Amino acid sequence: MAVNPTSWLSSTVEACCKKFFAGYRFDSCMGRYPPDSDDCNVMLYYPDWEGANQGCTDNGKEPYYMLSNHQYFLSNTREECCRKFYEWNYYSCTGTKPKLNGEFYPDWSGKSTTSTCLNDNKMPEYMLENQIWYLSKTRRECCERHFSWDINKCMGTTNAGTKKWYAKYDAMTCVQDCAGPSPCGGVAESWDELFQDKTTCCNKKMWYDTSCYRK
Repeated sequence: MAVNPTSWLSSTVEACCKKFFAGYRFDSCMGRYPPDSDDCNVMLYYPDWEGANQGCTDNGKEPYYMLSNHQYFLSNTREECCRKFYEWNYYSCTGTKPKLNGEFYPDWSGKSTTSTCLNDNKMPEYMLENQIWYLSKTRRECCERHFSWDINKCMGTTNAGTKKWYAKYDAMTCVQDCAGPSPCGGVAESWDELFQDKTTCCNKKMWYDTSCYRK
């Protein structure tokens, strides 16, 4: 530096910082924290991407590149920071929960003995982040959306059947959609095709076995 002082020395701190610490390290060189603020005790919130990456923190250890673009990366409140950088996990980031009004959610945790929907406000956090899909105003709406293959069990109701006919392949005949003695064959599953009478059912489903009509 003594050999070539004009290359290394500057008349002011600002000139020196601009010359050798331009860009994201300039504010640190100038001793600003946060940038353009004289209060070094102010701690703003920033996304903790280099830490646990679970939310926003105000521990004062934000990277230099965040300081150089503080208007974007730094926030006055945790909520503001979480909304900007962790919108997909907002409630976990802020440590808060939304106001709920007894909405129903699908219980996939095994808390219930059957597949059903609950409204005990104990839904997992990931459901809170996507309330439009997971939460429903009524049990039926929830059951139809998340347990469409067995709505009656989800609703806790009994399906008496339609009295129509469907193919029961293990018996090689067509039976009625109802519970009880023959010709009832039990309540049909949602995937069973139903017919108005046994003859039509046998014609469509077991045309290859004429015994279907007699059984």
